[in-house]
Amino acid sequence: MKTKKLRGHNRIFKEIENWKNDCLELDLEQLSYYQRNYEKVWVRPFGEISITGATIPRPKRKARKLILEGLLEIFNSWELQLKTLDKPYYLAIWLNEPYIENSQVVCAIDEYLNFYDITYYRPEIQKVMPTQNYGKLKTDLDAFDWIYAIDEHNFTNEDLQETADVYASEKDYFAMQRWFKKQLKRNPIIQKDNDVIYYRTEKGTVWIGTKN
Repeated sequence: MKTKKLRGHNRIFKEIENWKNDCLELDLEQLSYYQRNYEKVWVRPFGEISITGATIPRPKRKARKLILEGLLEIFNSWELQLKTLDKPYYLAIWLNEPYIENSQVVCAIDEYLNFYDITYYRPEIQKVMPTQNYGKLKTDLDAFDWIYAIDEHNFTNEDLQETADVYASEKDYFAMQRWFKKQLKRNPIIQKDNDVIYYRTEKGTVWIGTKN
């Protein structure tokens, strides 16, 4: 599939700035009620879903740098606010690679303190985050403790058996069937639970960054 041409870079840079500024303030009242919170990269057109037609463009160069800077600023701002609670908290950057547009800052307290520990599979053999690949942000990233984890595609045999009538169009249905076929060729990890078969394929890397 062709990738849609990315236009309006200055507008996108401004949207990244607006997204970051909107996320700097952590709603502590809401956090107290739900005991967890997160902020994803809500910047169009990145992160949108496209099953058919042209693929969604992904952030490159300056846009990538601005997004990562935004994640770091949000983390630092939330850290200061969480410290005012005077209680244990979980705070992390989930940095997705190569899909940085899927990254987020996540926090949790109280009963959800360990809620996010099993979100991603963490291989026993860990890798060292290549912070040298992030240019001038290396120093900021080296201040974190990074855990290597894997982002996965997940689907079941029930998904494979869905008929065209559950999709918006036949085009969407056939596109999804092609996607399933492609994933099955990748030798997915298979688990069975009674009549349900679960398939897992690797999508990318997630670097989980925390500070002591």
